[in-house]
Amino acid sequence: MDPLKLAINELNEWEARTILYDLLKEAEGLPDSDLSGRLLKLWNDRKDEARLRHEEAERIQKNVHITFSLSDAGSLKVALSELGNRQENKVLAFDESFSIGPIVQLDIAAGRRTRQHWMMERFSPCRMMNNQNREHQIENMIEEFAKIPADKTIHIWCANNAHDQTGLRLTMYLLRHHQQPIKLINFTEILHDSPVPPIAQAFVGRDMHREIVKNCHRSRTVTLQERQQYVSSWEKLSLENNTLRLWQDGEIKGCKCDELDGIIKSAVMELQAESDDEGFIKAGKVVSKMFESLEQVIDDSFIEYRIWILISNGVFTFRGLPGALHQFSIKRTTPGVN
Repeated sequence: MDPLKLAINELNEWEARTILYDLLKEAEGLPDSDLSGRLLKLWNDRKDEARLRHEEAERIQKNVHITFSLSDAGSLKVALSELGNRQENKVLAFDESFSIGPIVQLDIAAGRRTRQHWMMERFSPCRMMNNQNREHQIENMIEEFAKIPADKTIHIWCANNAHDQTGLRLTMYLLRHHQQPIKLINFTEILHDSPVPPIAQAFVGRDMHREIVKNCHRSRTVTLQERQQYVSSWEKLSLENNTLRLWQDGEIKGCKCDELDGIIKSAVMELQAESDDEGFIKAGKVVSKMFESLEQVIDDSFIEYRIWILISNGVFTFRGLPGALHQFSIKRTTPGVN
């Protein structure tokens, strides 16, 4: 491969945008010259070509699909490609963990900043990810929703878990002024007769997933009354100051941050037989043990955060390197510590 193309491919999107901006500003600032003129003409020509390609792609698209994770979006795109109708479908995806963190006033900048600060203070990867995947962050998704043409049918993909269901309510609120049909594809409800109905798309087999995607156009359209119920549900949910949400008895339950601490402690107790000679258990094993019975969609980083809170409170002691679940192990301190 051309070394120049290889170097460009290694850049993150935000890095490429920054470099392009700097180059164009430099070209604009140069005295009139053949080089600066050619650079600016090349930029304008390529920009016009990209705009025309974008407009043609949107003209062909009949449907807009909305998912609540990049992984779900990737699986959907693969299925659409295998079915031969990828070009007719636009896929939008949030890159958020809606089951955790503040969600008050996410439709305005102040609310999004509050959530962002809360996440960055607790989860170190958020500091790095803040400058990546910006097109999937809430602010950009709001802009994308506003641009959805009235002649496109909207499909929302979800399952019965607090993450998806919170995202669903936010999405319905943001789309409240859109008049076109909205179809809801809920994997848990579609596969409710399965021995174990999936709590997330990740638990749906590939063949079954492709079949559901193939028939998604037959999904029931959400009624106006149902849409308003989702909007009202979001308005109520977004007034709560809870920073953890669980799916219980068919509803989103707002909880305090320490709601799962007892389950973490129980997991450690159950894994004592797998501890090393000094009684330490790998943190990754503790998280896996939790999810065996928890049946919730919660980011691993939240569980890791709560483990470190318990370490700080003297419930656990640790050995190893902080920063990732596979790098450290934990054990209970004295039995009297809660």
